[in-house]
Amino acid sequence: MCKYFIIFSIIFIAFSCGDETNQIPNVPVNFSIQASELGGVGSAIYTQDIYGVRGIIIYHKNNNEYIAFERTCTFRPTNDCSVVQLNDELNPSFMLDSCCESSFLLDDGTPFSGPALLPLKQYSTSYDGTYIYITN
Repeated sequence: MCKYFIIFSIIFIAFSCGDETNQIPNVPVNFSIQASELGGVGSAIYTQDIYGVRGIIIYHKNNNEYIAFERTCTFRPTNDCSVVQLNDELNPSFMLDSCCESSFLLDDGTPFSGPALLPLKQYSTSYDGTYIYITN
C-alpha cells in the first residue's frame, strides 16, 4: 500500500510542477513619454510602440499619479485574442478583453466581471513633472 502511495505522490508532483502556461511572460520595459500626451485626470492611452507583451495602457489616475497596465489579459494569456482595451478611448471607465469578456477596473486592474480572477499586470511608473517613466 505504501508503495502505491509513493508512486502516486511522485506522479502528482511531476504533473503539478510542470511549466505554467498561463503566465504572462516577463519582458524588459523601460521607456518614457511626455505627460502632455495624456489628457487630464481620468484619461488613458495606448502606447504608440509595442512595449510589454501586447502593449501597455497608461492611465492618469490623479494629479501626479499614473498607472501602466499590460494589455495581455490574465485569463488564458496565451490566446492570441487576449488583448485588453479601453471601453471608451475618449472617456474610459474600465478596461475589457472582448475575447473572454473579462472587465477590469482602471484604478488598479482588478477584474470585476468575466472569468479572469487575477488583476492585470502593472508596470512601475514615476513622474517628474514632465515625463512619465514606465519600467519593470
